[in-house]
Amino acid sequence: MLQTTELERLHSQKALLVSQSDANRLILAAEWQRLRAPENWLHEAGNLARRHPLWTALLATAAGALTVQAVRKPGGVLGSLGRLGKAASLVFAVWKLISREKPQA
Repeated sequence: MLQTTELERLHSQKALLVSQSDANRLILAAEWQRLRAPENWLHEAGNLARRHPLWTALLATAAGALTVQAVRKPGGVLGSLGRLGKAASLVFAVWKLISREKPQA
């Protein structure tokens, strides 16, 4: 009698685990479809741009400048990348100096 009830309990537990596994598989498939959707990527890019407007403006300006350089003279892109890197390094150094915590008097 004990074996029969134990077996029934194990069978019902197995059925429950199989059902949970099927449900998790369906949830995973739905999440995968949502992640692959282009609308999701556009929405996330928009959220990122809203959270970091300064970086968005800076990157858009740099991309525009590089595009103009590439259209004007195709060989000039690499030289401008070096100048852009130097400017970015200078801006970053200044930003680090400005953002330091000031000692309290």
